[in-house]
Amino acid sequence: MPVAGMASPQAPQGGRLLVASRLATALSRAGSVESVAAEAVRTLHESFDYYLAVVQRLDPDGVLRVVAAAGPLAEVADDFLATEQRIEDGVNGRVARTGRPAMVNDTRLDPDYLGREDGTDPGSELSLPIVVAESNWGVLNLEQLERGAFGEEDLLLAHVVAGQIGAAIQRCQLVGELEDAFLTTIGVISDAVEMQDSYTASHANEVSDLAVRVGERMGIEGVELDRLRYGALLHDVGKISIPAEIIRKPGPLTDSERARMNEHTAIGARMLERIHFLAPVAPLVRAAHERHDGAGYPDGLAGEDIPRGAMVIATCDAFHAMTSDRSYRKAMSVEAAEAELRACSGTQFRPEVVDALLAELAER
Repeated sequence: MPVAGMASPQAPQGGRLLVASRLATALSRAGSVESVAAEAVRTLHESFDYYLAVVQRLDPDGVLRVVAAAGPLAEVADDFLATEQRIEDGVNGRVARTGRPAMVNDTRLDPDYLGREDGTDPGSELSLPIVVAESNWGVLNLEQLERGAFGEEDLLLAHVVAGQIGAAIQRCQLVGELEDAFLTTIGVISDAVEMQDSYTASHANEVSDLAVRVGERMGIEGVELDRLRYGALLHDVGKISIPAEIIRKPGPLTDSERARMNEHTAIGARMLERIHFLAPVAPLVRAAHERHDGAGYPDGLAGEDIPRGAMVIATCDAFHAMTSDRSYRKAMSVEAAEAELRACSGTQFRPEVVDALLAELAER
């Protein structure tokens, strides 16, 4: 195990560089501010056996609040994650106010150090600002029981890590802003669909909720699950271009009307391809009416050539349509719809999707 607060004595600088490299890779995969902070303190503690490694966020009310912590102190202290510190107080408060790092190798001698009544005070403390978009976002704080535990190389490593944390947090914030823009775009499109056909809009929301649950049962996660959600929401968006008299017709469609209606998947895909954030969803929308046996439209895809997300949407779409009242027919019972899913498993629907959907319905 490394000496507390120090890298391996055989290769101190190399050890630090290796930790920084590993951490950069880990933080690039983190999807939230909380996961960024948790990964950073975990890696630091496991690599250098810190008494405490903590990331604090500076909130608008001028209070530093713990986002993530690791080390013996964090493990034994009650409600450590609930710890709050005013920016006017303590070493960390000074760092957050001034933006300047603090290396305190004897906490008894620093006038700003706030002692702990339970006797858990460290002997040394290293505190650095975390900067996001040129503003002090919070503080990275490292502690050791021993006095004189930190040197210039520790300060350099902490500088690098604080910079990595700040960059990863900024990336998460930008992704969040893009997600908001993405959802706003979907909302606008959904409103337009609802103006054309109110059934289509409510149907899409319910199909999306069901498709996400079925997808999770199939092990779909991360970006693929997000695309499944959006693809299900937008799978009928192409109906905007279909004449209202066809969409709202109170009876079965003629062959020519059905051919016109079937164009909506390709039209919807072309619409989404023109929107940068939605382009990855376009293949799911285009294939949302393909069949496992190749008898679907618009491309006659079959089997594994159909994106599995599109097959999830197609199956959930069919179930919801069967169990919904329409102007030209009454809804089928859930039991009858389930029987139809089983009967069409392996032909219209992919078997693994049918199995996952039936399992989901059995729990509801």
